[in-house]
Order: sequence, then structure tokens, then C-alpha cells
Amino acid sequence: MAKFSAKLNVQLLAETLIQSGIENVVISPGSRNGALTMQFVNDSRFSCYSIVDERSAGFVALGMAQKIQKPVVICCTSGSAVANYYPAVTEAFYQNIPLIVLTADRPAAFTDLFDGQTIRQENLFEKHVYGGVQLAEDESDESLTANFLKVKEAVHTAIINSGPVHINMPFSEPLYEFTLEKRIEFDQIGKPKEKMVELDLKNLQNEYSQATKVMVLVGQQAPNESLNYLINQLSTFSNVIILTETTSNIYGNQVISQIDAVLRNIVSQDLSYFQPDLLITLGQNVISKKIKQFLRENRPKFHWHVDNYWQPDTYFSLTQKIETSAEKFLREFLDNFQPTDSDYRKNWTQINQQNHELQREFMQELPWSDLYVFRNIIQHFPAEYVVHYSNSAVIRYSQLFRHEKQNHVYCNRGTSGIDGSTSAAIGYAMKSEKPVVLVTGDISFFYDSNALWNNEIPVNFRIVLVNNGGGNIFSIIPGPENTNALNQFFETKHQLTAEYLAKMFDFEYVVVDSKSGIENIWGNFYHTSNRPKILEINTKNAPNAETLRAFIDV
Repeated sequence: MAKFSAKLNVQLLAETLIQSGIENVVISPGSRNGALTMQFVNDSRFSCYSIVDERSAGFVALGMAQKIQKPVVICCTSGSAVANYYPAVTEAFYQNIPLIVLTADRPAAFTDLFDGQTIRQENLFEKHVYGGVQLAEDESDESLTANFLKVKEAVHTAIINSGPVHINMPFSEPLYEFTLEKRIEFDQIGKPKEKMVELDLKNLQNEYSQATKVMVLVGQQAPNESLNYLINQLSTFSNVIILTETTSNIYGNQVISQIDAVLRNIVSQDLSYFQPDLLITLGQNVISKKIKQFLRENRPKFHWHVDNYWQPDTYFSLTQKIETSAEKFLREFLDNFQPTDSDYRKNWTQINQQNHELQREFMQELPWSDLYVFRNIIQHFPAEYVVHYSNSAVIRYSQLFRHEKQNHVYCNRGTSGIDGSTSAAIGYAMKSEKPVVLVTGDISFFYDSNALWNNEIPVNFRIVLVNNGGGNIFSIIPGPENTNALNQFFETKHQLTAEYLAKMFDFEYVVVDSKSGIENIWGNFYHTSNRPKILEINTKNAPNAETLRAFIDV
């Protein structure tokens, strides 16, 4: 027998979400959000997931929303629980992933009275959401109407901007009064209006006519077959070079995907051959610091940034803000712009080929190390697997090797933190028809270990944990080694393993620490099982930093 909340505002909110097409709710247990939990769980139209840790819950919902391309609700009790959502909210904001942050609150009169679990919740996420609303608690017709309009506006804002919004909802006791009937039901509410943008082709053509060297730099993008096709058409232009990263999810024979390695090999060249006249950036966050430095020091005459949501002047040369999708822009570009005779693409591709040859020679005598391990991991991704990377050194190692088109790649590059990589990957896997593998470093894995406290983890979910005994990136980047604090306060060296976490959360677990071990593990690791699996690769005593530096200096 279904028991619905007796609070009309709760029923109103739930109905508005359903009529807006929002059905997935990640709930963290608490008392103040009890009425919301009761309503969602008893309404069969919602799919509800219980995640105890609010920080993990936020990232789980982010991963789910990333997969289904629709808003997901996160719902928690009042107080510090709300603040624990903040890392996921910022990541969703900068990655444009739609979340409905629904927080239960104490009545406003109790704020700052030293009442339990009571903080200043209204507008808590103000700097990192696309909208925030405070609902009224009383149930007069006027308040119900106002609350409906506020919730509708918040939901539409999340959909239009593909980002997080905050709904704060105060509750007075009693919290668990229920009714056996739905007292608020209504037909579908209107859909949000899409923003229509027309390209200023005349202005764009004027700038393009002055450029013989065009660089297209693709940042973080969701996989898109149509976009990939258009990029490959554009890559045939002799005056155009395409630079991508692992998280761009773009593949093609004329595409350069190992940006840093190629840039290292043009230092001794005449930079005027490689400096673009026109820079076209698609998508969002770019991982490579070297390309940012190169373009800031060798600024293009014109820079067009193409994205629905963000228009940053990352390279201090922005001339055109093109607020549309990369796919729509490239269709217009290919219809209205012609290639110009130029050696620009040839100059870049020659350097790229030289780089491949140097790398191939270096790899022939590669010792056991993180570099060897990442090459091996990437070579053995099964075609059907979606790949999630954690941040820091892991995502940077991934940039050193080519990936296959069928392996869609994701990483939390909105804010680039290590805090929710495992949770986000699991959230994605919970909604994915394809299996998911997370490749993570040890600090990121242990930092987000509560992600494993989740009863909905699919049995085909896999974790590859590269454990080098600390934050090895601090041995690679210049600076920390000169501080007298490297081991304890930067690298944070440790002797932890995932063995007991795997036992506690019922994962299959295996560890390897040699070339022969890793070469023989992959068939069994990806084989069907009735439990998810963790493969821990131990490189603690390997020459990781030295090998990478030698590779970089090739």
C-alpha cells in the first residue's frame, strides 16, 4: 500500500518533476527530507537510489545524468549534508551536466539559533548553479501556485542550461504524516523554449578570408558520430589542423591527438609555421597546459569559440562568441567556407609522424613503470567498454596514447578534482547498457572509497587501480621536490591496498606487479562474473617519474 506525503508542497514538487520528464532521484538518508523520501519511494514513476554519503551521491547522480542526458535529482536532509553536495555541484556547473539539487531545510526562523543541523542553506550554491529557489512552506492556494512556478522555472533552467539548479525546501515537524491518495495531479506542463542562434556568416567569412592557417582545438565533448564525421571532413582542408584530446572523443587519420608530444618537437622549428591565424575551439575544458601556453604566447589574430554555454577567452584572443553546438557550427562552416592552399596541415602532420617514430623506438625497451602500465591498459580495453578516467596523473598518462573510437572516454574535467571520479563512473554505469571500466590512481581511489558503498553497482563494472604509493604527479611536475615536503605533504606516500575494501564491498580482487602478470590478466579480468572487479596494479617501487621524464624528453 503506497503512502504519500501529506504535505501538499511535496506532492506538488514530485508531480512537477514527473511532468517535466525527470524520474531519477538519488536520496541520502535523513530525517528532515523524510517527507520527500516517502513521496519519491512510494510513487512508482520514480526510480530511486539510496546513497548514504552525500558527496558520493552528488557524483553518482552526475554520472547518471551524464549518461541519460537528462536532469537527475539529488535529495538530502538539512545542515552539513547539503554542503557535502558542493564538489559535485561545481563539477556539474563547469561540465554542464543537469542536476536538480533538492535540499530539505529547517524553518527559516531557526537559522543561526544553534539548532541542530541548521545552517544558512538558502542560496548556498549561488555561485555555481544556474538558478536557485526557496519554496514557501504554507499550503495556501497562493503559496502552492508560487511554489509550482518556482519549481517549473528551476527545472526548465536546468534543462535549457544543461546544468545544476538548487531547490531549498523548509519543513516543520511532523515530518512523516502520510496519506493514501495523491491529492495533486495534473497534465504535462509546457516544455522549455530552446534558444535560437543564427550565425553571423558575413563577419565570420571576413575573418576567415584573412587566415591561411586554421587550428581547430577540440576540448571535452560527449561522443557524437555526426560531429566526428564533420571533423573528418574538415580535416581534409590543407589550411586546417585538428588537435584533440582523449576526452574530445574525436577520431580520424588526419587528427592529432597527442598534443603535448607534438608541441615538444616544434620547439626547434620556426614557430611561424605552426602559429594559427585563426583558432577555432570546440567544446569545453582542454587538459594540455602546453597548448594553452603555446597559444597564449603565439596568439592567433582571430579566435572563435563554439559552445552552447561557455564563451571563455582562454587564450586571450577571443574575437567571436558562437553560441551554438559544434555540430551545427561545422555543418554551416563546411557549407559556406572553402579550403585555402596552404602547407599548414602538412607542417603539423610531419612533426606528428616524427613524434610517432620517436615514441615507437622508446617504447621498445620500456621498463616496468606507470608508463608501461598505461600503455598496456589502453591496448586491452574491450571494444564494448566505456572508459572513465580519474584526474591528476591518470588523465595525463591517458593523453600519451591513442584510443580506439569505440571506447567512449569520460573524465571529471569540469573542475578537474580527484574527489568524485569513482562515484561518477559508478553512476554512469548504473544507467549504461554498456559495461564501464574506471582507470584510477591510488589517491583518487582511496579518497572516494565510499563510492563502493552502493548496492546498485553493476556486476560488469571494472576498476583498474594503478597504485604507485602516493600522488606521483608531484614527482613529475617541477617545484614540489624543492620544498623539503615532497614525501609527506605532496606525494603523501602510503602502503595502502584495495584488498580489504574489495572484501568489504564484495568485489572480486586481483593484484599484479610485473610485466608477465599484467600481460596475462586481461582475459579473465573482463570476463563475465557475478560481482564487479578491482584489478590493482602495483608500481610502488618502479622508476615511474624517471621513465616518464625520459619519454617526455624523447
